[in-house]
Amino acid sequence: MSKTTIKFENVSKIYQLGRTNLRSYKNYLPKILSGIPALSGKAAGQDKVFYALNNVSFELKQGEALGVVGPNGAGKSTILKLLANTTIPTSGTITKEGRLSALIELGAGFHPELTGRENVYLYGSIMGLKRRAIHEKFDEIVAFAELEQFIDTPIKHYSSGMYARLGFAVAIHVDPEILLIDEVLAVGDMNFRKKCYERLHEILSRERTTIVFVSHDIYRVQALCKKALFLSKGRIQMMGDTGEVISCYNNEMKKALMLKEPAFSEKRWGTGEVRITSVQLSDAGGKVTDTYETGSSLSIKITYHAPKRVDNPAFRFVIQTTDGVWLVCARAEHGKNGPDSIEGNGMMQCTFESLPLLKNSYIAGIYIGSPDSQIDYDVWPNAAQFSVTPPQNEEHCSLSAYSGLIHVPAKMLHYPGGA
Repeated sequence: MSKTTIKFENVSKIYQLGRTNLRSYKNYLPKILSGIPALSGKAAGQDKVFYALNNVSFELKQGEALGVVGPNGAGKSTILKLLANTTIPTSGTITKEGRLSALIELGAGFHPELTGRENVYLYGSIMGLKRRAIHEKFDEIVAFAELEQFIDTPIKHYSSGMYARLGFAVAIHVDPEILLIDEVLAVGDMNFRKKCYERLHEILSRERTTIVFVSHDIYRVQALCKKALFLSKGRIQMMGDTGEVISCYNNEMKKALMLKEPAFSEKRWGTGEVRITSVQLSDAGGKVTDTYETGSSLSIKITYHAPKRVDNPAFRFVIQTTDGVWLVCARAEHGKNGPDSIEGNGMMQCTFESLPLLKNSYIAGIYIGSPDSQIDYDVWPNAAQFSVTPPQNEEHCSLSAYSGLIHVPAKMLHYPGGA
């Protein structure tokens, strides 16, 4: 049975907001400070307690990868800082077993005046490695970071991408038993990020390193982690299977957005030569609904008004993720199921006969414009939101790829002995 490498027991981290410690200043600026109520202590009653984490408990076994998701200010980075010992909990207990490596801030653990070479040895020493061990890994670290040309340059001259490349390369080559990764990888270029994630998958396949991965990229979290934790306002909202946690997170963010911005669905632009007047989603039977099963039919019907004649309008119906990634776009225009011209009131309907989406929340966007896409008559990117659930008949998807967003039927064949 795998050993526990990380354990949080009723951990809280509290900060005081609005409080200034005057003891270090009172010998220098007493008269100036006495004239500022907010600094002189007169506003002490206005101090507020902020829970970065509030009674958080969880544990991870050796070789597990935990994805931590949540809105900004949820406490995600606080978990990493507590694990990395850059701050301490206000209450509760944190247990860690094994060598820990962290990539949570650009340049963390590096000295800007030292060269890349010197910083590799510095970081390795901080991690408890002998100089010989660092020397044996040095060439591999530099090659992975692709910084051979700059390794003897002071890193204060490095770009953010170069910082990230060197930091990640060192972090994964010190043979950590616990690896902490924050959004810092987002600054790297596409090819390097791809290489990083491939290496993370390789590390996880060995089942020796426990990874805590904080990211807003929910698709990367799903690809890397089998377990996820959803934080909000310092509290755990849900922890468990990554797919279920991400679905919960998306639904909660959708609710929060609608409460925060009642006019969210009205954000749109265009010349006004055509105006969408209504949007309606329905299933194969014509029932208006915002919940669909994987593989079912989805119809999007819009009504519009064109005050004057518009020739050759193009209609686009887009299905996208809640963070704006386009998944599919259906287009109708002159000569391709679209009208030659429109004027006055009208209706257009697009039916996706078999919705190839897995369980998640999605957005339908509507675009009406010129055929060459140079003129937008009316663009409504967040016209309607809907959810997709697994089919009631599980056999329908029993041979499907469940990781990702798209449902793809698959057939498995096994030949004993390779026959």
